[in-house]
Amino acid sequence: MATDDQQLEALRREVDAIDDALHDLLMRRTEAVLKIGTHKRDGESDEFVLTRPGREATVLRRLVARHRGPFPSDVVAHIWREIIGTLMRVQGPFSVAVFMPERGSGYLEIARDHYGSYTETVSYQAAGRVLKAVAEGAAAVAVLPLPGETSAEAWWPALIGDAKPRMQVVARLPFCGPGPGRGGEIEAFAVAPVAPEETGDDRSLLAVETRSEVSRTQLNAKLANAGLAILHYWDARSFAPDARVHLIEVGGLVVDSDPRIVRLAHGNDESVRYVRCIGAYATPLHCPR
Repeated sequence: MATDDQQLEALRREVDAIDDALHDLLMRRTEAVLKIGTHKRDGESDEFVLTRPGREATVLRRLVARHRGPFPSDVVAHIWREIIGTLMRVQGPFSVAVFMPERGSGYLEIARDHYGSYTETVSYQAAGRVLKAVAEGAAAVAVLPLPGETSAEAWWPALIGDAKPRMQVVARLPFCGPGPGRGGEIEAFAVAPVAPEETGDDRSLLAVETRSEVSRTQLNAKLANAGLAILHYWDARSFAPDARVHLIEVGGLVVDSDPRIVRLAHGNDESVRYVRCIGAYATPLHCPR
């Protein structure tokens, strides 16, 4: 009969074997990801991006849904975020521009939690400079404060125009919830020149210009008539004496060609002057439903 020490040593050998198996699978996953990257560069696909936020969210949701046992599911999600972020760097150059008005503000921490602890980051005190870094190709993704929640200048109007590359909000961070001492209650939007992908649980951001006298209640009614329900009212800015641009969030993946957007933008009373979709993101695991 095995002694307690022998049983303990056998369990340790089992753990070592499991570690080797996990390591083998990690190396195998890396090889598969590199093959995918090569296929997209050399094949007929016209899309090659280092980050696919919709695909990443789908992977994390699937893993969290199938998870069992006492190991925390949020830690599982964080482990996979580290793997995903690292493999983006393995595929090619990848860096993140981060809004950081002062040290310890939290945005750098949640950016690294999402895109990998060792991913190259560059920080700026001005939100506009963060966007400029991505527009000029100095970074792949911009991490910016949620609209209206800091004293930072409003950066989202820069996404309304037709500048190339067209940048959009692609994710809301943290996707898995904040880690201890990793940004506290701070959240952020990630912006990149990436087309949104439907994940089955998404939210879209619309910039809606109206006449200045249109109230939020009236805007809600117009959206409802078009078949759109506001989930969140983020911000509003006046860029002309008789006009106001509202930033709102609606459910689902919505694009500029959506019939509901067309109905809203071409109403009979002309109180809505234009509607522009400026991004969409997979609903984070921690977001209230």
